[in-house]
Amino acid sequence: MSRIKGFLLMISFFTRIPFGKWVEYREDHYQKGLVLFPLVGAVIGAVLALISLWSWPSIYLKGLILVLSYVMITGGIHLDGLADACDGLFSNRDRERVLSIMKDSHIGAFGVMALILYFMSLFVGMMLLPPAWIFIMPIVGRTMAYFSAGHSDYARPDQGMGKVFIESIKPWPSGLLMLILSVIAFLYLSFGGLIATFVALVITYLVLMKSKHVIGGMTGDTIGMVIEVSQIGFMLMGAMLL
Repeated sequence: MSRIKGFLLMISFFTRIPFGKWVEYREDHYQKGLVLFPLVGAVIGAVLALISLWSWPSIYLKGLILVLSYVMITGGIHLDGLADACDGLFSNRDRERVLSIMKDSHIGAFGVMALILYFMSLFVGMMLLPPAWIFIMPIVGRTMAYFSAGHSDYARPDQGMGKVFIESIKPWPSGLLMLILSVIAFLYLSFGGLIATFVALVITYLVLMKSKHVIGGMTGDTIGMVIEVSQIGFMLMGAMLL
């Protein structure tokens, strides 16, 4: 039962699907639900795949509606992390200043550029990819986030949900989830899915190494960055392989 409550908490925290009123927050439920974080991606992916099955009169309209649907379902929660992480990690400042920049609510030039490139890439992927790829895409992003959290430390001295997320995840279950993702990608998408998953893993590794080098670990913002850029890498590689 606590695992189910944890899963509902995951959906409540990381989507705009209104499950939060059915379960109150408890840290132990949150921690137990983390292993099911990729299933949040499956919920998102299922909705997007169903939308993509509609007989759209134009692939451009299909791409636009899917992008809007993704933002509405997730509430754009990880996009803020993407922008903040890019502003901080690429500012070429010392660790304390980078963490301060990432905490600032204002968006900078690197964040703006990151969001522009992100939405261009997401639109192309949503426009070109078939439903199976669109279904797997959010699962990839959340599995990569889990994997990166399992192989890093929390970089900030203060408390926060990012701290609970990162410090509650251990290396071995993150490796197991990565293996499960690879099997799912192969079963649904054949060898192309494995190649695209590998590309997403490489991107995740690069973000992880950059974050460790600059600030000594990961934060909630860099976890959000991992989710979004790994998904983009997966989608664009899939579009190239079609």
